[in-house]
Amino acid sequence: MTLFIDPPSYHFEHDGLFDTGRASMSGDRILEPYSYLRARLAGLGVAVHTADLLESGDVSRGRDDLFVSVGMRRRYRVARDRYGVALSAFFVPECPIVNPPLYDDLFEASLAFKRMYSFGGDEAMRPFLRGPISFMPFRYPYPFSGVAEEPWARGERRFLVMINANKVPPLKTRELYTERLRAVRHFGVLGEIDLYGIGWHGPPYRLGESWVPQPLRTLRYHVEGVIDRVLSDRDPLLTASRRVYRGPAASKSETLSRYTFAICFENMVLEGWVTEKIFDCLRAGTVPVYLGAPDIDRWVWPECFVDMRAFSGYDELREFLHGLSPREIDTYREAGREYFASEQFRPFTKEAFAEIFVEIVREDAGIEL
Repeated sequence: MTLFIDPPSYHFEHDGLFDTGRASMSGDRILEPYSYLRARLAGLGVAVHTADLLESGDVSRGRDDLFVSVGMRRRYRVARDRYGVALSAFFVPECPIVNPPLYDDLFEASLAFKRMYSFGGDEAMRPFLRGPISFMPFRYPYPFSGVAEEPWARGERRFLVMINANKVPPLKTRELYTERLRAVRHFGVLGEIDLYGIGWHGPPYRLGESWVPQPLRTLRYHVEGVIDRVLSDRDPLLTASRRVYRGPAASKSETLSRYTFAICFENMVLEGWVTEKIFDCLRAGTVPVYLGAPDIDRWVWPECFVDMRAFSGYDELREFLHGLSPREIDTYREAGREYFASEQFRPFTKEAFAEIFVEIVREDAGIEL
């Protein structure tokens, strides 16, 4: 049998989803969990390919082929109606404000797929859906299971960093993109923060799917770039960010390891929505200043991070960070190291992610693995 996975982007088609060298600008080895689950299932006699190869006929079919989507919606209808594969699971990879059209389609997808998976629980997701959906939980699959020893051990560090791309979401509901820029402006005035990422020399990149054809979206971006250069101070937050911009981060762990603290804000405030951002900091021995999932303490040890919610604003946060002794900072760092070996981190491992797929195959194919 074959398990076909429809990847979160066409960039990962032709089995590119399992190539750990892809998507290097998005993070260190972010496709490692997919490479691992493919190897895990191959060891059990189950072939795994991206779903475009089902459509093209480039791989042989079996009697009990299964189909899983990681956010894509077009192909599953064809797979069900034309090829008769079982629609086993749909994984929601993006939060609501990043891709609203995805959430518009989730109720319809839930009627076709046997299982729906999300970081957020049913109650947290309900305001963004067109109908009730019962979600099964899964966590962001993090590629690494411990600290990066050499970056973690780096001694001389500057004060504060943020690594994010220059993007804006289509929805503003509980968004934290703007809050990141406020943090950068506050510490930038004091010369205490460096900003890394892509896209900061031009206008923000607009996230999400759109009915506007790509050539027109590209044209709009270039027009906005011209306006941005002519009216260079039209966005004070963006202007402040550019003053402390230091370029792209070739390696997150290497860049983070040069700093003691990092602004670590999720894309939005949403229960259960914990992504790689906080783990990247812990892996590099950089203390994250976290804001995002209201239930973060359920998923990550509070001893590992500085909770932004504990402060009335950035003045109070700054006073707290500067007041920490080297021993107190090391306590945060050591807690992060120990957390990776804990049961609380296990749901975020690539092994836990792969086991979800093993169970899907076991149940839907009716075979013992």
